[in-house]
Parts: sequence; structure tokens; C-alpha cells
Amino acid sequence: MHEAERGDTLRRIARSGDPDRSLAASFAPREARADLFALIAFNVELARIAELVSEPSLSVIRLQWWREAIERAVKGEATGYPVADAIGEALRQRKLSGARIDALIDARNFDIEVKIMPDLASLEAYLAATAGGLFASGGECLGSRGPELERAASQAGLAYGLTGLMRALPVHAASGRVYLPADALLRHGTSPEAVLAGKSNDGLLDVLAELRLKARQALTEANRHVGELDADARAAFRPLCLVDPYLAALDKAGRDPRREIAEINPLTRFWRMARWRG
Repeated sequence: MHEAERGDTLRRIARSGDPDRSLAASFAPREARADLFALIAFNVELARIAELVSEPSLSVIRLQWWREAIERAVKGEATGYPVADAIGEALRQRKLSGARIDALIDARNFDIEVKIMPDLASLEAYLAATAGGLFASGGECLGSRGPELERAASQAGLAYGLTGLMRALPVHAASGRVYLPADALLRHGTSPEAVLAGKSNDGLLDVLAELRLKARQALTEANRHVGELDADARAAFRPLCLVDPYLAALDKAGRDPRREIAEINPLTRFWRMARWRG
């Protein structure tokens, strides 16, 4: 596959599965865009496994295929699949953390085998490996390394990831997955089973309010740490500009969080992306 054709494929996969991160990547420095789109497309492909493959054993095999394909791609072998080839190239040329890519794959075992988040600590670990890992790898694509990047990515992943999971609650519940901490649901008099049954009650609303507060606190910390990075590296964190408006949409009284996905105006989305400076 020619490079231009591969780039078109990566952008198509990324935009179809993650339009917000894809729009953010379009504003990044030109020399890093291809690698950022590769990361987004890779994450989209991993997330789709739980959605498209109903048999857990087959999903596990698919995750293992990704591990082996990327191992081959890092060595310069052609895998026959553009996303794996692009990730392998990024790992080689950008010196991305291979352990971080492995952790991103490993975290997806939850989506296919566990499906019910037991507690907040498990949720934070999941988001650190998924949303946080994507922010950190994006920062590496833009030349950043070190504890400053790790701190920014950790809090950014928590803020962005919590917001995304709350928005996607109806989609996840429809596929038998609950990412809201089970212990928090039980503490508020409800349960993962009630969420899966489509019940929106005061207990669920209380848990979501707690998580929105946690997301806002993480966003404040993330913005502080992002401000410590150089200008190029900050571009990897542009998706954070949508956390506030999405949380505001989630705050709206009267909406049913079990049946409605919170959205924002497309023009607001583009305007915030365009004016964001980190």
C-alpha cells in the first residue's frame, strides 16, 4: 500500500470512530499528524473488538493478533494491515514507549472479559492505560518525554476518559458493559444490573454527579500540567478543550443518562479546537 493510500485509510478509520480526537489531530504540527492519526485509528480498532466480536475467546485472539502484528511491524516487516504498519513505524521512528502500546492492548481485555468495573481504582487504572496512554503517546510523537508528560497525561486521561465514558453510557450498557464503579453504584442504592436493565434512578444520578466532579478536578490538574510542557507537546492535549462543554451537556437537568448521549454544537466543537492554546 502506498504511503498516501495508507494515510487516507488511517484518517478514515480515525474519523469514523473518534471524530473529536481526529479533529484535534488536524490542528497538530504537520510533521506529527500521520503518527497521531495512526494512534487514533489503532485505539478505534481496539475499541471495536468488543463491539463487533461477540465471542470473548475470539476477541482475545484478536487482541493477540494485534500484539504479534505490532511486534512484526516494529521490526520493519509488512503486516498487510495499514494501522499495524503505521504503529510499528511510529514506534521505530518516534521512539514511542512500547510498554505503553502493550498496556493499551492489555486494558481492552476488560471490554471483552470483565465488563463490570468493580471500583474507582480499577477505573482509574483503565483510563490511565487507555485515554491517558493515548495522550502520553501523542506527546511522545511531538517530542515530549519525562515526568511532566506523565503527570499531564495521567490527569488528562482521567478527565477526558471519565467524560467520554459517561457520554457513552447508553452504548456501553446496550453491549453489556458498565464502566461506572460498581462499589459507588451500590453505595448509592443501585447496581450495575440496574444500569444494564435501563433503570435511571437517583442512585445513578448521584454517581454520575460524583464522576463529573472528579472529571472537573482532573481537568484543572491536567491543564496545570499541560501548561508546563512546550508548545508542540501541548498540541497532543487539544481534545481537553471539549471536556468542559461535554460536562455541561451531561449536567443538564431532565436528560436520561441511560438513553441519551450528551452532545455539543458542532460549531462550538470546531471553535474551541481552533482557539485552544493549552
